[in-house]
Amino acid sequence: MNVNCGFLRMAIAVAAVGAAGGTMMTACTTDPNDPGSAVTTGSGGMTGSGTGSMLGTAMGGAGGGAGPAGTACASPITIPAASAGIADFDAYDGVSDIGKWFFPLGGDSTTGVIAGPFGYGDRATGFPETFDMVPGQSSKYALRIADTLAQNYGGGMGTWLSACLNATRFAGISFWVRGNVPMAKGTLTLSMQETLPSTPAKAGDAIGTCAGTGTACVHPTYPFDVTDTWTQIKVPWASFMPGTAPGASITPDGRNIIQIQFGVGLVWAADANGVYQPTPAPYELVLDTLSFY
Repeated sequence: MNVNCGFLRMAIAVAAVGAAGGTMMTACTTDPNDPGSAVTTGSGGMTGSGTGSMLGTAMGGAGGGAGPAGTACASPITIPAASAGIADFDAYDGVSDIGKWFFPLGGDSTTGVIAGPFGYGDRATGFPETFDMVPGQSSKYALRIADTLAQNYGGGMGTWLSACLNATRFAGISFWVRGNVPMAKGTLTLSMQETLPSTPAKAGDAIGTCAGTGTACVHPTYPFDVTDTWTQIKVPWASFMPGTAPGASITPDGRNIIQIQFGVGLVWAADANGVYQPTPAPYELVLDTLSFY
């Protein structure tokens, strides 16, 4: 499932990115091409449709964010070559609600960008059965989703961003992963301005430049192998399956990144009537050390 989730932390202190108060707002959408449907974000999130607006003003002058209606990337933040990190999760305090926890992008407050984890699944709540932190790959924490028996589509997790990123100084995205999933495959999805609909699903949603809604706007993806052993995966921009917008194929190059997501799908097979149905199955996916490279 392709979920677009935007989180806001209001009244963030200018001098201490990550020390926040106020209200968290979230909104999510599903990919209409995916068999899954309405979902929610991590613990504490509100359901909704469309990508939540990421207001640069919420950053206390740090810059970036959604900008005016009509442009999800009016003021993208250029990530310096020396700041490749996105999330290693080791700053987690061990007690906070993961769905409400957030941190400076890559632990570097100088970029002015906030990031945080989200999870979703096909339980009735819209969350995965398990969304937690576990020991990482040579690190204290890694992010995990798991279900003893997913039945509708599977689940996913990822990192929301408070601003649109320009990561063109890097060759692609790197991460460590382990787990046990149907088909032994997961999917990395890169949400971009160019593949975000220009017609919002509801008032207040961030607006991209992809004309229309629904199946016309598809984010770039990359399928990756999942085994029970920690494996580092590096994905060059050009290795992503291009996204689509009407009349255009969108190959990422590091520009206009809005969100990074990792999905787990179920196997679909035809039943006795020839109707394709999901095959219920357990899964576990664990993510660590997400960065540009």
